[in-house]
Amino acid sequence: MRKGIFLVAASVLVVVVAGFLPVHVLEGTVAGTEERIFVEKVRSGDTFSLSFMHSVEKSIVRDHFRIDDTYRIILYETAFSSLNAGLPTATAPGETLIREEGTFRIMGMNRVLPGISLWVDEEYKNRLEIGERVIVLPVLSGCSLLHVSIRKAYAWEYLLAGVR
Repeated sequence: MRKGIFLVAASVLVVVVAGFLPVHVLEGTVAGTEERIFVEKVRSGDTFSLSFMHSVEKSIVRDHFRIDDTYRIILYETAFSSLNAGLPTATAPGETLIREEGTFRIMGMNRVLPGISLWVDEEYKNRLEIGERVIVLPVLSGCSLLHVSIRKAYAWEYLLAGVR
């Protein structure tokens, strides 16, 4: 009987301690509020992309990001179908603009971003792709300004966010 109680107590202790282990999360919050619309656990080296319909050109723009060793968001590539209004037309040192199969791509980017703010609207077809998961952002946030960032959280926060 005592052995059983000890095993239960030890298991509870392990779960409680594990809940306070730090993890890094990529999260989306509605700007100006604390409302989280997604939380994804991330590791150094992980990648994700954000895509949206350009409001003037009516074509999809896809930005590709990676998470560096210090958990910063790095924009490393962007892809789009034209060089018209509001779209990139030049590269920074170390970057390369290529065109393949009707798509322009700027590669070799290494732009550090403290966070990403984007207007989300069903009309703009905003998507976040991380791993195998595709998150249709307007379904979660409606028409709003969304802020995407990385922060350190406790495992229990991440697990509770997944439960909602």
